[in-house]
Amino acid sequence: KKKIVVASIIGASILFFLLIYILYVNFSGFRNFMDKYILMKNVNDTKLPSISIEQDENLYTYAFHDYIVVMENNDLNLYNSSGKLVQTLKINISSPIFASKGKYLVVAEKNQQKTYLIKDKKILWEKDVDGNVTRVTVNENGYVGVIVSGTSYKSVINTYDSNGNEKFKTFLSSTVATEVTISGDNKYLSFCELDVSGTLVESRVKTISVEEAKQNPEKAIIYTYNIPDNMLVTGLEYHQRNTLICMCDNQICMLKNGAIETIDKIADNVSYAGIKLSKSYFKVTEELQGVNNQHSMVEIKSTTGNKTTKYKIKGIAKSVSANNGVITVNIGTEIYFLNEKGWLIKKINTSQEVKDIVLADNIAGIIYRNKIQFVSL
Repeated sequence: KKKIVVASIIGASILFFLLIYILYVNFSGFRNFMDKYILMKNVNDTKLPSISIEQDENLYTYAFHDYIVVMENNDLNLYNSSGKLVQTLKINISSPIFASKGKYLVVAEKNQQKTYLIKDKKILWEKDVDGNVTRVTVNENGYVGVIVSGTSYKSVINTYDSNGNEKFKTFLSSTVATEVTISGDNKYLSFCELDVSGTLVESRVKTISVEEAKQNPEKAIIYTYNIPDNMLVTGLEYHQRNTLICMCDNQICMLKNGAIETIDKIADNVSYAGIKLSKSYFKVTEELQGVNNQHSMVEIKSTTGNKTTKYKIKGIAKSVSANNGVITVNIGTEIYFLNEKGWLIKKINTSQEVKDIVLADNIAGIIYRNKIQFVSL
């Protein structure tokens, strides 16, 4: 009898938690109730760890992997989610450009030559490139792309592996490279170039086979996508390893096998949109129904399927950003962190004006006039 009672209790518990999970996944109202009253995802900013900063300090702040990076006077200080300084790296950079993916962070000197690759808390390599760095990228395996100007070419794209070995260079004699991204399996590099030689500015996205570029550079470009004249490319991102997504000012496209497929339009009522996620893109629209009835609707769509999720926020978004699998929406007095499923990760109630938010896979930094607060995601 005792075994039967124990088995019944265990079975009932499993069914109960299964029911809770099904309700949580499928019903947003129930999920919001659980987030607020049971899971306690609403956090007051007074409970967050923080460090003080001076208003006039020349600080640069970024986030990657598990760390908030605060750079000052050639010191790259890494803080964890508890606000503890865990490492200081010496780098010879005063005006940085950042890019990151997973455990890798690239830091380069804007319009200068110096470039560093960092993994976790260690500098893997540093280089002085020929020309002036204008943009950098890195994938989850530490492959780095660096766009430089100021040489005999309009642009040069240098590609390195995680050990700092140069894999190849891409020379652009008549166009300017503006965006670059590397696939998750290291097989492809894609970049956007602008041709300003004619009366109209022409945009093209080209995909390079990394293997061909090492052996036969003349045949390295395997796809060329001619972007329509009315579209301005604002971002390139590889999703799910080899799915190339192109963000334009008025639509979001998938570039595949030489063809351009429009997967969504960016209407006039869309206040924010982005593709810097792992498998989705997002749009934020404003819903205005009077002074006291204003909302921001976050719509998250899968790039490899038809799945769409929505999250409604009371208030108008002042800033929105995304990184890997997290979206953050700042409405002034509240900051929402959402995952790609459209679920709330955490909501922060703020007591003062937010200057900026830096976001990584597992951590976020909220930057105020006089302090930086740390949020574990």
